[in-house]
Amino acid sequence: MSVTIEGQIDLAGPVGKLLHRRPLKNTTVMQSFGIDPVSGDIFVLQPMSGGIQLTGEPAAVDYPTRIEHGDLCVTRLNPAGAITGYMYLRGFGHGVGMGLENRAGVIRLWTETASVPNGSKKGFGTAVTSFEFRSGTVLDHGSPLHTPPYRPGAGALFVTCTIDRSASELVLRFQLDGKMYFERYDLAKASAGVWEPIQRIPHPDQKGWFQGYTSHSGVLYMLSGMPIHPDYPENPPPGNTYLTAVDWTTGAILDQRLCVAAPGLEYREPEGMTVALRDGVPHLYFGFACEEPGPRTCTILMLSAAPEIDGVKVLTDWQPLTLAAGVTADQNAPRGRLVSIAGTTTLQLSGGVKGTFAADAAIATLPDSLTPSMPARANVPRNNTGGQCVARLEAGTDRQLRLFGGRDTNVITWAQLDSFSSVWR
Repeated sequence: MSVTIEGQIDLAGPVGKLLHRRPLKNTTVMQSFGIDPVSGDIFVLQPMSGGIQLTGEPAAVDYPTRIEHGDLCVTRLNPAGAITGYMYLRGFGHGVGMGLENRAGVIRLWTETASVPNGSKKGFGTAVTSFEFRSGTVLDHGSPLHTPPYRPGAGALFVTCTIDRSASELVLRFQLDGKMYFERYDLAKASAGVWEPIQRIPHPDQKGWFQGYTSHSGVLYMLSGMPIHPDYPENPPPGNTYLTAVDWTTGAILDQRLCVAAPGLEYREPEGMTVALRDGVPHLYFGFACEEPGPRTCTILMLSAAPEIDGVKVLTDWQPLTLAAGVTADQNAPRGRLVSIAGTTTLQLSGGVKGTFAADAAIATLPDSLTPSMPARANVPRNNTGGQCVARLEAGTDRQLRLFGGRDTNVITWAQLDSFSSVWR
């Protein structure tokens, strides 16, 4: 463990998962995300895809124009990863940061706005604003439906924001006079249009391409790194993704770690961070844009602040598995969980299945939180026929749990999963 101040989340801890390779409303790279503290829904920001025609546009608009103008898409997903809503934002920026509030059931998002293209003809925000999430709508910069934009200084560029729920603060990141900064504001005052900076610190070295940030309990967290792609030969597997923790009090780096989690992801470009509570325990979430070639998908990993007990840390408690057609539970319904044992993330299963398996077969679907980025395998007991009493069980990257070994000449009629314990990556 590498924790130096109270409330700091260990960047060297075992990694779990929230979402696994989920498609978004648009096919572009995710940039940032937020999690509703009430429902657990995930809201993802991404540049708009090319070829879409919105209200008031005479024709479909190509991607270079969208990216230069700073047009964004917000995708809403439920905790299971299914798309349940979306919005389009025109003239807002690149989507590098997001804040999310649930105000008595009304979702309010904070993002950059007043987009201005940089030298590479990519639009980035010069101010921040907030607005109600209204699925299916198009929101333009300058609309009365968003709050008056706030700019942290004359000439500020690359302005983005996130929310620190532990302190009820809005955190801004921006460039001013050629230098990058982070700055904290009281969230309630900012929401009322009263902008009084609490603290400004120089931007620490995030080690590589900046890709996201969040704040919790006196610690600023940053994400950096490049895609794993032939266009970037300087970044071979396992990639150069870094997690950084910074002390707000001093601005000093508390910890900085190379993250090699989820090595099986394609493209694996780090994108976005947030902190959310799960069962009262803080979790640091960070994302990866995946798939090569696209369409890009969204994967979100997490680090838990839950304590270890006797060398064991529960990352994801028992979750039910969805049985395939023709498969039934044998006494106890199949379920799984993720635990860290002596620092190694392990997938454990329990329960049993019954059926007629005369060939290799998918017997269940895993939830995203248990789906590995590389297959996890173990042997499990089965009915004894002809001296064969063991079968192989595999948790695949496609969410499928497969049973191997059944044949017409040696049918598997039941298998017990309690002995399944496999390294999960």
